[in-house]
Amino acid sequence: MKHLTPFIFILMLVLQACGGSTATEAPSLPETQIAEVVATEASIPEPIVHVDVPSEGVEVRATAHDNEESTTSGNKDVIFGDDFASNRFERPFTANDMIYLPDLDIVDFSITSDDNFFYIRIDLADVDLASQSLTGFYGVEFDKNSDGRAEIFLVTRPPYNTEFTADNVFLFIDSNGDIGAEQAASPDAANGDGFESILFDLDNGIHPEDADLAWVRFIPDTKPAVEIAYKKWLFKDGNENFMWSVTANDSLIDPAQYNFHDVITEAEAGSPTKSNPNYPIKLLAAMDNTCRVPFGFQARGNEPLGCAINNVLPEPEEEIDFCTQFPSACERLPSPPPVDQFFDETKLKGLG
Repeated sequence: MKHLTPFIFILMLVLQACGGSTATEAPSLPETQIAEVVATEASIPEPIVHVDVPSEGVEVRATAHDNEESTTSGNKDVIFGDDFASNRFERPFTANDMIYLPDLDIVDFSITSDDNFFYIRIDLADVDLASQSLTGFYGVEFDKNSDGRAEIFLVTRPPYNTEFTADNVFLFIDSNGDIGAEQAASPDAANGDGFESILFDLDNGIHPEDADLAWVRFIPDTKPAVEIAYKKWLFKDGNENFMWSVTANDSLIDPAQYNFHDVITEAEAGSPTKSNPNYPIKLLAAMDNTCRVPFGFQARGNEPLGCAINNVLPEPEEEIDFCTQFPSACERLPSPPPVDQFFDETKLKGLG
């Protein structure tokens, strides 16, 4: 022990010189840094706990068919189904070289329901051959008063799982009713601001007091399908009548650019039809949409953007604002945030 004493004494001196005590106080942060830490902690959203998870539709409500290009895609030509003037597009091909994209080719679309949800099923010609999955952005447009101007656009983004998820679903709205400009079913020189607000986007914590409003899943069937589920409360008091159409696209098109034929010329868009002087497809490529189908009522036949049936002259449609048509949505979220608050041009596919 005598030999250790000098060493212990020197060690004590070193500890004293360095502050000595092992129980030193933590350095205090400046007030500005403390405020930043508190603000960061406060901005962390609470985890979402889902209560109402969709299962499957038990009642068939509507079915429809779209043109399929799988058997003739080698011709790099579309015979029927693409009509620029009517905002109807059959373009599951890449721009210019017209390479066929089977997971963007809509074949059938249908609606089923249960007590809480509507289920929109979109059947595609096949999966993407390279990834063996669905790679598109799939959506459904709802036109409540059949005037050709959709008030709601519900769209999904990949990747997709066989289990329902609400994490990759957006619900955009046109609350001021200006989509389609003056002629909803014909090209106009100017368009409105499209779907200008967001009603549902869990990534940004946006939901109308219901984090279970909208969902999506992949169905690996004979014809692969994507299924979109949404809560029935969106149509208050069982007022379940609307026109609807579905879309498939290779990316998220800027919600402000609807209807497409109002924001791009036919020459710029190109055409998938060889007999058209604008062939081949140019800016408006890698997408498919359908005409609008009536749900919950008998269509008169010449509703703007509606599917062709035996025409009967319609009664004049009165102007109805968004909150009158979707009161439940307005009651839950009076001021939906604007789209451009969350999306910039690097995330959106622009047409112009």
